[in-house]
Amino acid sequence: MMARACKWIGATALLLGLVLVALSAIHIVRDDAYRKAELVASRNPGNVLYEAEFKGAQVRRAFQIFGAFGGGLLGLNGVTLILLGGIAGRVPRHTGA
Repeated sequence: MMARACKWIGATALLLGLVLVALSAIHIVRDDAYRKAELVASRNPGNVLYEAEFKGAQVRRAFQIFGAFGGGLLGLNGVTLILLGGIAGRVPRHTGA
């Protein structure tokens, strides 16, 4: 029972982690607002408005990167639970009599 639960929870965590990594990567690659803010800020040095917009884009990019790292760690925990479930399934049960 415990082995099966570990495997199911681990598979769910692994799947959610992979989805989170994929979604974060897609958002990073398709973030045109970041590239536009970076370009405008580099062409207009000293302009407070453009620099503030670029700083906001950098914060958003940081959250996207941390989301990808968090998904990777969640997936790693899922793999650990799957392996733990495999080990638990091999341990013989004692009836306690």
